Amino acid sequence: MKTRKKNITQPKETLLLVCATEAEALYFSQMRKDCRYVNLTVMQVPEGKAKNLEALIDFTGRQRSRGRFDSAWALFGFDDLGVGVNDVKEMEEYAAKKKVKMLYFNPTFELWFLLHLGTPGAFVSDAGAIKEKVRTGVTNGTPFSAEYLLTNGLNLHIRLFPMHSKADLGARNYNDIVRTQTGLEATTMPLFDEDIEAICGKADMSHNQKARR
Repeated sequence: MKTRKKNITQPKETLLLVCATEAEALYFSQMRKDCRYVNLTVMQVPEGKAKNLEALIDFTGRQRSRGRFDSAWALFGFDDLGVGVNDVKEMEEYAAKKKVKMLYFNPTFELWFLLHLGTPGAFVSDAGAIKEKVRTGVTNGTPFSAEYLLTNGLNLHIRLFPMHSKADLGARNYNDIVRTQTGLEATTMPLFDEDIEAICGKADMSHNQKARR
């Protein structure tokens, strides 16, 4: 009689991403679907719940505890919450106490899309300039918004995915430049990329071949 083997497969860890705006949440929901990150949960902080960075961190921390997530990130552009470098630095210890990691973009979330086009040679502090370059070079003349992602931008993530590695490397190189000028990285997206691969694994894009053509 054969002895039944004990199932020793460990359950996957879970990752939570709380976004400050609807547009950011929609974009990362595209990522979740496109890459088949089944153990990634993406949510937008409810209206009025993220009046400042502390409130966003608090909300994320509560959701982390409630859902027993292994890792939790709070995503924001500096312009989303009206914060600066010193504000973010001051909240680092607080976020660590809440077991929340900050996924930020200075000065705006659309910096991530700009990095798909190339790596700036110096710190770009003008959010408007970044948005304009993204509008003309990424979103086909339409401003990045929730409305865009629900219409013409339904496939934005999958369209940009082939350049993801380039953008990640660009972010790391750009961070070296910006750190010397501001004392803080421009974005923690490379750290989020490492965390998502460690928890969710490699992106599975095999089911998206038709959509990518």
